Amino acid sequence: MKKWFWPLVTWTAAITALALWFGAGLVSADIASRTELALKPYPWASFDVDGRDVVIKGVAPDPESQAEARLAVEQVAGVREVTDSTAVLPLASPYRFILARQDDVLTLSGFIPDNQFRERIMLACEQIPGMAVSDDMALARGASAGFADLALQAVQWAEKLKDGEIEISDQSISVTGTALSEEAYAALQAAFATQLPHSFTLTRLDVKRP
Repeated sequence: MKKWFWPLVTWTAAITALALWFGAGLVSADIASRTELALKPYPWASFDVDGRDVVIKGVAPDPESQAEARLAVEQVAGVREVTDSTAVLPLASPYRFILARQDDVLTLSGFIPDNQFRERIMLACEQIPGMAVSDDMALARGASAGFADLALQAVQWAEKLKDGEIEISDQSISVTGTALSEEAYAALQAAFATQLPHSFTLTRLDVKRP
């Protein structure tokens, strides 16, 4: 009798441990699936799951988005504890963005709100024939409403310069340099003859004829 008792106990303990392990794995997988869904509106956020505990990571574009992401995870059914290891983008003031062109080299510097915008503006610049693009942009919050639209529009203005600089600073914009051609000069003058969108103000326009 004793001969078979301890092996039986050993196998029972092993089977129980495996059941608990697989059960915990299923719970973690379920929580991970629902946490991923909860964080879908926050593409900047990632997470780790340990049992029923969740660690949120990433850099939020602003404090509001950071708080919303944490709340979304806290509301996931089955989550026991949420550890917020996120950070917030630094606030830049003034919020400056610069496109500087020298012949066939276009350098982008200053601040942008996120990497999605980085991809958009880099793609726009790369559409300019023969243009080499240098990325010196940094992420920061504090962009004015309409910043993304105006910065993308500035790429079209930079295309008309042989050399020069377009700077957006908060809600003001300045354009300096030399036009690529007489047609480009006329197009730039016409572009700034009308009011800029989103309450942006032209503070300087100093573009020379070719």
